[in-house]
Amino acid sequence: MKLLIIIANGIFLFGCASKDNASHKLVSVNHQWLDSIRQSGDTSYVKKYGTLKFANAEYFINRKDAIICQVMKDSSDSVRQIIITKNSRRNYFAEYYPNGQLIAQLPLDSFGQYHGSSKYYYQNGIIESVGDYKNGLKTGIWNNYDASGKLNSISEYDANGRVIKGAGK
Repeated sequence: MKLLIIIANGIFLFGCASKDNASHKLVSVNHQWLDSIRQSGDTSYVKKYGTLKFANAEYFINRKDAIICQVMKDSSDSVRQIIITKNSRRNYFAEYYPNGQLIAQLPLDSFGQYHGSSKYYYQNGIIESVGDYKNGLKTGIWNNYDASGKLNSISEYDANGRVIKGAGK
């Protein structure tokens, strides 16, 4: 339970892009949070991948709480993806551009599906799109922004994740 509180705090501490998309900052890995995950583990190991996107994966395992943290890194040792599972269910997922900028902020439900208010970012930290997921599907209104942060389209999704109005993504 303590580790889940640390994870929740880490998600909160990742930072947020400003609501005013014109003034933005990079939303990147919170290394203090990641270090706390590493330290809570009782086992760790590294697996080599050798692909362009992922050179290796670091695994931190907390057997007592049945938690596995997988940190994928590229050849320059930059974090590109973090996946945390508890009892074989994904409860945290984050993917990053090579410069460390978060690609998307996607909350997960108890089944490991995207669920809740979500944001996608451009590599420069400007918000690309904002909307909601429900049971793993886009739903409702999604605002889509251009690379300078100006609203360029609005999409609407039905309960089955299909575009009703707008460009879609």
